Amino acid sequence: MARLVVINRSVAGSVHELGEIWTTVGRADGNMFQILEGSISGRHCEVRLKGHELAIRDLLSTNGTFIDGKKISEGVLKPGQSLRLGDVELRFEIALAAGSVANPAPAASGPPVNAPAKAASSPESGDGAGKKFNILLVDDSLAFLELFASLCAEYSNQTWQIDTASSADRALAVLRDKTTDLIILDVGMPMLDGLQLLNIINRRYPGTKVAVMTGNATEDKRADALAKGAEIFLEKPVAPEGMRSAFNVLNELVSWTRDGFTGALRHVGLQEIIQMECNGRHSSILEIRNPEVSGKIYIDAGVITHASVGDLAGEPAFYRLLSLRGGHFQVKAFKAPPQRTIESRWEFLLMDAARATDEETGMLTKAAASKASAPPPPDKPATDPNSEFVVVATYDGKWKPETGGK
Repeated sequence: MARLVVINRSVAGSVHELGEIWTTVGRADGNMFQILEGSISGRHCEVRLKGHELAIRDLLSTNGTFIDGKKISEGVLKPGQSLRLGDVELRFEIALAAGSVANPAPAASGPPVNAPAKAASSPESGDGAGKKFNILLVDDSLAFLELFASLCAEYSNQTWQIDTASSADRALAVLRDKTTDLIILDVGMPMLDGLQLLNIINRRYPGTKVAVMTGNATEDKRADALAKGAEIFLEKPVAPEGMRSAFNVLNELVSWTRDGFTGALRHVGLQEIIQMECNGRHSSILEIRNPEVSGKIYIDAGVITHASVGDLAGEPAFYRLLSLRGGHFQVKAFKAPPQRTIESRWEFLLMDAARATDEETGMLTKAAASKASAPPPPDKPATDPNSEFVVVATYDGKWKPETGGK
């Protein structure tokens, strides 16, 4: 039997039986080992028994996780060593009775840590039943990855083929190796958070469905995630019922098929994108940005009505955006612009923009050619044919040395 025992007087008596699964420790509801003390973070750390040692991972706690007084992000606690979470001291006890096997019980307020529910009680699998989906679950908590992945595999009748990643670099490695139908991202992760990773995914793998799921859900994070291209934003479930509900929503998302084609267009110009939007009589906003500028072009039922970039608006802003040599664009749902600043037809606007680009390219090419063919400038004026010679002596039948002069 192995267990963690809190030895602080203020919360003395808190005990958790350990098993060979990842166990979350923290102040918030939903942790398998809940410790109600102010210096403990909502999700402070997670632990897992490995033989006679305890593996520990800090979960970006506010007040830190310490083994023998040394702050760690990951570490191994051995019997006899001290463990401190914030201001709370804990003791690691292990005693294996002969012929017995520890069978830890879950905390009453947390999710179950035994085998997932049987398929008979699984949620409805929806229209995607029978089809295999590749799912990538990204979260810095190994306990959550382990539990939620096993539940979703069971709920989906094994139609979800799940890869897990506890960091952004591991997630990107999985995406390089295989096609993924749905990515489920946590927000709070070390080094590179989920919203930054979402930006990278949108650039490298456009069209891939992404759901953001976090235990610290706020309206600002929701708005930010949806603006960055997430399909849905969910609060991370902590109870079994919540996990079933989350799976149902995510399964509907991954089963839903878009009309038309999805994919990446390489080296595509804004002219081509605008032509497609206008010819199709679509209504949209093209958000365009590169490291120098960021702007928008408004298209209303195939008509360009407004453009803005920096202090420019109207046609000057449109031509400025079309002159960019590269960058990133995103097609967003149409909203009426603050004012209509463009009346010209889109065909004329594109022709004028192309003409201006050609003229600029021609001028740059001509200037470069002129510079390449020009002779190098002389180091000194060449007006005096003798200016490069120094007179050191004269001869009138005899050599006479000169003291100076040219």
